[in-house]
Amino acid sequence: MAMTDAFPQIVSSLPFTPQHQAAWLMLPGDEEEDATHSRCFLNLAEKKLYKIKNVFEPFLDAWCVGSSHGWLILLDEKANPHLFNPFSNARIQLPSFPAQLKPAVPEAYFIECWRKLFIAKAVLLLVDDNKSAVVVVIYGTAPSKLAFCIDVDNTWADLGGGEDYSDIISYSNQLYALTDSGSVEVWDFRSNPPTKIMNFRPSGRSTVNVDMENFPRDKFSTQFYLVESSGDLLFVNRVFCNFVNSEGVAIDEAGLLHTEDTHPLVCPYRTKQFLVYKLDSIRNTWEKVESLPDRAMFLGGNHSLSLSTSDLHEGCESNTIYFTDDNWDQMNEDYLYGGHDLGQFNLASGNLQTGAQCCSLCSDRMDPPPFWIIP
Repeated sequence: MAMTDAFPQIVSSLPFTPQHQAAWLMLPGDEEEDATHSRCFLNLAEKKLYKIKNVFEPFLDAWCVGSSHGWLILLDEKANPHLFNPFSNARIQLPSFPAQLKPAVPEAYFIECWRKLFIAKAVLLLVDDNKSAVVVVIYGTAPSKLAFCIDVDNTWADLGGGEDYSDIISYSNQLYALTDSGSVEVWDFRSNPPTKIMNFRPSGRSTVNVDMENFPRDKFSTQFYLVESSGDLLFVNRVFCNFVNSEGVAIDEAGLLHTEDTHPLVCPYRTKQFLVYKLDSIRNTWEKVESLPDRAMFLGGNHSLSLSTSDLHEGCESNTIYFTDDNWDQMNEDYLYGGHDLGQFNLASGNLQTGAQCCSLCSDRMDPPPFWIIP
């Protein structure tokens, strides 16, 4: 199906993903059967696991790079992008990425070594009163840039933001982009080319930096998210241990060596804490947030979400961040881990539960990695 023919179907489908619907957790299929074809979906509200057989049969080796408005954005085995709705089975092939957006390496090498690293996140954006749709991606490394594909153009183009980007969301029919320096850009896609209409550069970026006395850089790393919550813009700082011992305590990489030999112990990265800040547009600062009553956030490779727990009725705890593993740089370094770093974090108490503790999920490697999706 051609993209220009398919996008009206996307536009008509997007409004039917209500914000009072709880997020579902997409998981690998059962080990007893062909897990490459099937997927399990954990409904948090019902605490029930559903299975859809053969749903991924058209995408046997696909890599998910985004989940937005009920759609998954996938890269197939040749690194070609697709939109896929696992509940309706709707599939739309997007234009291939042009050479100017990809690293200057042979195509075979790109597919083998770059396919799972090239796109950090992808989201869908509605413009022109929901008559047109845009796919926006964070791509590349050092710096991570923005590219977009509009239905009428049927091709990909660099947005030209000139920053190193950490996260993107669609809000009020506009693109909000969080940079690695803590600023927020707002892009309007109603013009051609898209224009940057606002750029918030909050002062005192040190307020969003991790306390290095508690989280030294040799043992900890961070990842940033941008979340719209009840009309506020939130900056979420995810802190994770680079290496942990068997008890989950952060240790130096040098401590991973046996005394008998030089083989490293299997101690994968693991999330330790979340820090949340709200944008004060009047003072132009990020203000620390200690509590988010009646809100549950869902973070990971998906379109970052904040939902009302009162609207969800049950199953999701207030003041809680539900997270999945999106550490793409380290996820495929070892066959024993990757996809494992998921769980929930209570913002008020600081209590963190791993996937094994809160959802009875495996604490080892999960391939493909779990993703949040709103059906």
